[in-house]
Amino acid sequence: MKLHQQYLLLHSRFGQLLEHEVTLSDLAELLECTHRNTLTIVKKMVAHEWIRWMSQRGRGRRSMLTLLVPADQIAAEYMMQAMNRRELQQAAEQVGAFSSSTTMQDHLNQWLLGYSGHHTEAGSHNERIDTLRLPIRQQLHALDPLYINLLAESFVTSHVFDGLVQRNEHGEIVPCLSHTWDVSSDRKSWFFYLRKGITFHNGHLLTAADVVYTFERLQSTERRTLYRDVSKQILSIEAADPLTVCFKLKAPHELFLPFLSTSRAAIVSQGTYGQHKDGDNEPDLPNTMQQPIGTGPFKVTAWDNHLCRLEAFPMYFQGRAHLDRVDILQIPWSTPAHLDERQDIESPFFHLVHNPSSSEGRDWTQISAGVMVRKLLTCNTQKTGPLSDPDVRAHVQACIAELYRNDMNDSDPGDAEKMLMNAEKLNHLSQHPTFDIPIPLHIATIPQYRRDAKRLASSLEICGFSCTIRIGTMEQFKGNLRLESDLILFSLIRDRDEELRRYDLYLTLSEHLEDFSKKRVEEMLQTVVVSQISGDRTAGLDRIEQFLVQHSLLFHLSEKPVETAYLPSVRGLSFNSQGWVNLRHIWFP
Repeated sequence: MKLHQQYLLLHSRFGQLLEHEVTLSDLAELLECTHRNTLTIVKKMVAHEWIRWMSQRGRGRRSMLTLLVPADQIAAEYMMQAMNRRELQQAAEQVGAFSSSTTMQDHLNQWLLGYSGHHTEAGSHNERIDTLRLPIRQQLHALDPLYINLLAESFVTSHVFDGLVQRNEHGEIVPCLSHTWDVSSDRKSWFFYLRKGITFHNGHLLTAADVVYTFERLQSTERRTLYRDVSKQILSIEAADPLTVCFKLKAPHELFLPFLSTSRAAIVSQGTYGQHKDGDNEPDLPNTMQQPIGTGPFKVTAWDNHLCRLEAFPMYFQGRAHLDRVDILQIPWSTPAHLDERQDIESPFFHLVHNPSSSEGRDWTQISAGVMVRKLLTCNTQKTGPLSDPDVRAHVQACIAELYRNDMNDSDPGDAEKMLMNAEKLNHLSQHPTFDIPIPLHIATIPQYRRDAKRLASSLEICGFSCTIRIGTMEQFKGNLRLESDLILFSLIRDRDEELRRYDLYLTLSEHLEDFSKKRVEEMLQTVVVSQISGDRTAGLDRIEQFLVQHSLLFHLSEKPVETAYLPSVRGLSFNSQGWVNLRHIWFP
């Protein structure tokens, strides 16, 4: 690959398609190598038809150099080779100057289509090894269930760890690490009976002590984890015997069992993560590259900043995966190293399974995972500011309803003339006596929704608002960023855990509501969690949503299905409760 680097160096100095008078000594100085090595490099580049070299003999005579190939093409080839050799970081730094080139990204994306997907190779005993390569646009910062924040991290951990229970394809909660469970008549004591002989990836035998440790660890952390309120309802957890665990709740909570099926409640090995057990709190920042140890169908055998390799765990208690290996690749040219206004992260994951070797002339099939992503906007009325006034909130609501009548999606919400006409109809509402015009608003969101925030801000400015966008990491978003902003833009994933997600959403949302609304939402949530009938809980959650919308505290922006593209050659396609492809069942004939 060094020849690619040397060509990029020449290109940075001389440019393309122009003749340059240069001596071999000049090139040797630029490339930092000997006269003989420089001559060898020139001959190789001529053979590759990268350059034209018209040599002139004699001391001091200047030869003619012409660079024939665009730098982004060479940079793309360099990245492709780096991918195969897992030297992505070095390559990304070398070609950074060309990463914004559309041509280069076209080269890379076309190559990526062929590189990813299903591939076979022969093992050491001539056995067939099936590998599925999946690219992601987010870097995996953590695979510990306690620290995961991103969808890509959740996808990986769902295949590495198991919970006491799980959801089947119909959304029903069924046994997993526990083969059955009981609950007391007062709904406050839950008993789970573990399967015998389950082992972690490191050979450690699963016992009730691992379950106790997992939840004590979850309760002791100060992190704002997803579904934190449900885990805080655990009064105590005890190992009645090596295979029996008893949870005692502070009060009946009908979302406790659904919570146990989520990745947040995945069981970890006390032997691996137990160094903080003796009363010590977990560190604020995890050892992000610590190899995770679970009981799931795949174990992590390699993990760095660019690749996470999963290999089938042959002793998996629910049956070995058909795939032998899954390589999850973080693509440098898709993920910005720094958050700035010029860069967007639109999709965290290529939700894609394909077989490129047989893709030519074949039709792709789209299948819905049964998951919807709803983008939402909510008001911070705990903060003193414009949105404390119901009339201003109503104005925001009217603007959104008019300007995004057909939902905010990837296309423009309407041409400029139509938007201006809509804005004129709403403009009289912006003449509010309490605030100066334009009304200042701060919008908080995470990097994935930067583009949505910009579009929203532009639309609101037509209606008499002046918007400032604040982008933060997931951890910042969970903290003060929300509470210091006026509008908060985020999403709700509507999957088989929707009931639990909505509960967590409305509880989190109540934190930035004024006292009356906060108390009302909390009262309705309490009614939800004590109902044993799923339909009643859904109706209760609907009433909360209606209350928030009626008081101009919550606005719906858009809703889209999550779909997976695949070819007929993919067999065994199914989805877990979060809509992720279940890699254990996939196979290729």
